Amino acid sequence: MSAISDFAVKQTAFNDRINNAIAGLVGDVQLLNDKITELQNSQGQITPGDQTLLDELQVAGNVLADKLEALDNLTPPVPPIG
Repeated sequence: MSAISDFAVKQTAFNDRINNAIAGLVGDVQLLNDKITELQNSQGQITPGDQTLLDELQVAGNVLADKLEALDNLTPPVPPIG
């Protein structure tokens, strides 16, 4: 294999990782949006169920932030020199 084809294999694997991470984030954002809609549709005082929704949103937001930070920390492989 040439240096270019070696790099192409590594870059394809990296791109697959990014694609999977993005797909996971899309699902996470949808989950948060669903929970927000559910909370917005609740009536009156904060019920135990509302508190559970708030807690779930906080946890989900932290998980999403962790995933975004992990995605931000990914870097493409160093291209071979030569």
